[in-house]
Amino acid sequence: MKKIIRILLVLLVVVLAVRFCTNKLGSVIPFPGSSDEETTEDSGGWFRQKEKTEEKTLDKTVSSDEIKELERELGIGVDNDQATTPKLPTTTTSTTPSSASSYLSFKGIPMTGSLSSFGKELVRAGFRNNGDGTYTGEFAGYSGCTITPSGGNPVQEVRVDFPVISDWDALEKAYDSLQASLTQKYGKEPKTKTNSNLAVYDIPNGTISLDADVANRSTWHVVLTYANTSSGTLTTPSARNPIDDL
Repeated sequence: MKKIIRILLVLLVVVLAVRFCTNKLGSVIPFPGSSDEETTEDSGGWFRQKEKTEEKTLDKTVSSDEIKELERELGIGVDNDQATTPKLPTTTTSTTPSSASSYLSFKGIPMTGSLSSFGKELVRAGFRNNGDGTYTGEFAGYSGCTITPSGGNPVQEVRVDFPVISDWDALEKAYDSLQASLTQKYGKEPKTKTNSNLAVYDIPNGTISLDADVANRSTWHVVLTYANTSSGTLTTPSARNPIDDL
């Protein structure tokens, strides 16, 4: 009987010891499946940390000083003379007389005014004054051209005599090249006559005539004439390309 009681006491001690360990250690060291198991949020690695950093950056509150600086730059809530709003570019009004637009232009120079004033403009454009009412220089890619303005005030006509060409094929090639350039520039075919070298371009404020002087072989050359009719409007061409001279 004593033996049985002793065994029961040992079993009781073991059970009490197991229960004691479970209560004490189970709250500190979680066991799998335990309801008291603590959960920790997964950081998600470097990518998750970057997202958190970006969220914090987006949530940054703009300070009042930054708002005031922005308002100052935009000219909001400040005096007009203190605003730094960019000003729109002003439109420059041309000082060219309105009457000049109704005249034909030669190499960007309106055919208006006296022969003397027109000649001065030719010199500014790079032509040499020959002292006899003619000027020499480069025109439409040809050097040694002779320019002869004529008429009263305003100038009524400007004639261009291209250099002499003794070869017929070369003369024809130069003529055809100039005619093609004129047709391209003014967007129209010229009026021509049968058995004639004359080609006439009618434009709103004048006429441009292309011809070839073949009366004497020693003086074969192409002739271009600008005749002013004082009507219409012509946009002043640029002289950066030889075709712009025409």
